[in-house]
Amino acid sequence: MKKLLFITACIQILLLTACHDFLSQYPKDQVYPTSTSDFNELLVGDGYMDAIKGTDIGPWLQVMDDDVLFVRTNTSKSTENNFYWYEPEPNTQSTWTALYKRIGVVNVILNEIDEFKDEPGDGYRKVKGEAHFLRGSNYYFLVNIYGQPYSKERAATELGVPLKLNAEIEDKRFQRNSLEECYQQIVNDLQSAVRLLKGLKSTTTYRANEMAARLLLSRVFLYQGEWENVIKQCDTILMDKSYSLLDYNTLTTTSNVISAKSPETIFTSGATTYTNTPFLPFINYYFRASEEILAAYSSNDLRRKFYFRGYSAYAPRKMLNTKDGSCSDFFLLRLPEVYLNKAEALAMLEKTTEAIETIQTLREQRVKTGTLEDLQLSGEELVNYIRNERRLELTFEGQRWFDLRRYAVCPKWPFQKEIHHPYYVETEIKGARVLRKYDEEPEFYVLPLPENEIVLNGGTLIQNATREQKSEVM
Repeated sequence: MKKLLFITACIQILLLTACHDFLSQYPKDQVYPTSTSDFNELLVGDGYMDAIKGTDIGPWLQVMDDDVLFVRTNTSKSTENNFYWYEPEPNTQSTWTALYKRIGVVNVILNEIDEFKDEPGDGYRKVKGEAHFLRGSNYYFLVNIYGQPYSKERAATELGVPLKLNAEIEDKRFQRNSLEECYQQIVNDLQSAVRLLKGLKSTTTYRANEMAARLLLSRVFLYQGEWENVIKQCDTILMDKSYSLLDYNTLTTTSNVISAKSPETIFTSGATTYTNTPFLPFINYYFRASEEILAAYSSNDLRRKFYFRGYSAYAPRKMLNTKDGSCSDFFLLRLPEVYLNKAEALAMLEKTTEAIETIQTLREQRVKTGTLEDLQLSGEELVNYIRNERRLELTFEGQRWFDLRRYAVCPKWPFQKEIHHPYYVETEIKGARVLRKYDEEPEFYVLPLPENEIVLNGGTLIQNATREQKSEVM
């Protein structure tokens, strides 16, 4: 039964194709689930991101922003270099396929699970709630990778990604939904997850719960500028005493600052792109933290000490080992983000005192004891201070690139900047590839759809604007 269920889900990989040969070979004598536990196994095996392969997103999400620096002076170019140097057509086919495959899996579950809504226990609510969370999170990644950043003024006309919300095999060409439709679907899924998972406890941070759904929902509301909704979600999470902030003054040089078992971790899913293990050498070998991010920490800020350490100079090392449970560095929901989301929303509403109190609660656990300075900021200065704190806290956790995008289109106090990435030929720096401000080249703030998907859909999927080859700037 499990194998056949998996085959059913795998058909959804072809959601955006017209592969009739495959469909014609699909067995008709299916075996159907008999309880929610069958769906639970499918969810665990094929609904959540793989903790080893990491093909859902990949380390390239960490290299497009201003926190990273390429340091190998040789001619080798990995796939990630194509993202780091803003090549016109970086390949994200594996990401597109993996995310839509997982959406297909949860669509199968959501299509059938209501047959077991009267089953005793919490199995029905738990499985259905997690499925909604996973569908919402997969679309969150897709729309922020392939769609322009959310702007209320343009969301109805900007292109998002194709929405597929049912399990039926459809013989049709798929088109891109609007950015507004995609965000509304993400919100709907996450709100459904909150409702279904309400009050249910999870025994592991590898499975989504109510607070995970609320935190991701608060992030989505932050992107949309729905400040009151951000605060509402964050306040509910902060009332849950299951989580607490780490005091960095109590950590040692062998401490993991992020891990599956940390009191700050609410949820984690997917692979880790940087560790001390030689089997995952990506960040260790090719990249390090930029001088800009390192200089942004004050002398009293303990985060620089614990975030960048190890045998490679200034390599990101929030997780030294897996003794406390491995966790992802691109899909990690943890308590500090709750304080950051709430503080930013409060500052945007110009609730200055509350915003300062919220950000100071976090900073008190991050600086040397007795060195927390008073903040006499308001308005745009306070917003930019909180944005900087977000960068310092969440660096190399897969959020900086998305944050730079949304800051650029924020109607109130927008922020844009250029990013310079050094370019090597042989062993010499020949200049830099420059990502200019969003207003100057918005086409570089989204990634091209995989060309194979354009072809398979007969041209009904509209490609993002063409990215021209960048030249090296001295």
